[in-house]
Amino acid sequence: MNKISALIKLIEDPDEQIFSQVRNEILSMGAGIIPNLEDALLSAPNADSAERISDILCDIQYEDLQQNFVQWMGSEEQDLLELMILIEQIRDYSFSKQQIIEQIAQLKMAVWLELNENQTILEKIKIINSIFYTQQNFSADEEEPYALNNYFMGSVLGRKKGNDTSLGVLYLYIAQTQKIPFWGVKLLSNFILAYTQSEQNKAIDDVLFYLNPYKKGVMFSLMNLLEFFSHAGVELNIAEITPCTNIDIARRWMWFIQQAYIRKGDEKKLVLVNNLLKLFINS
Repeated sequence: MNKISALIKLIEDPDEQIFSQVRNEILSMGAGIIPNLEDALLSAPNADSAERISDILCDIQYEDLQQNFVQWMGSEEQDLLELMILIEQIRDYSFSKQQIIEQIAQLKMAVWLELNENQTILEKIKIINSIFYTQQNFSADEEEPYALNNYFMGSVLGRKKGNDTSLGVLYLYIAQTQKIPFWGVKLLSNFILAYTQSEQNKAIDDVLFYLNPYKKGVMFSLMNLLEFFSHAGVELNIAEITPCTNIDIARRWMWFIQQAYIRKGDEKKLVLVNNLLKLFINS
């Protein structure tokens, strides 16, 4: 019996002091021991052992996920596809990453095949909207927009329904992979996109128009946006209508997931999300 097997076997020890020492040593091994713990969980001899193994497994998975978020935040690109995968791991750490990657790759390919350099931006948006909302049938979940499954891309890709955040990030990623300078705009009430004159400049003065992926890609001007909120009695500040960073998108996305877990009363997931949100405090 090797060291890992021996340690996992000792998880069953009724002596709390021995279990505490074993737990700490297993935790120190990091994500590499996850497959061993998953196998042990399937063959646990009783409910108490299964609970102990499950708790250790979750602790290691959550720690690994936090480290991956830190790496993503420190990366140069802060890739949105990678963010979608990290967000999905909040719900299910062991989900099939390849499934999401392949589904999104198919969507990217469908758009790429229809676009060319001679098209105007309006023609390109019309094509993307046609593929996104008509061919692929993505639509807004207006009945339960704040339901948990609307924040996780695995569910959104399967149901072809989402909320402003998930549909917005997916649309944004597809557009950016086609070198179309769209950026996220973190309105608290609705995540929208801003189209700018260049791929570098993201100042408010560079915004030509906005697009709402939640409303089938409808486009509108800054004046339209200001008038809408003025009629609603809401005063916007410049930060709310200025293109934001992918870290801003992640922070906003995480906040809404936090609220969803609060409504659901899932304390364990809430601890994870709260810890992840702390990573964004100084960013």
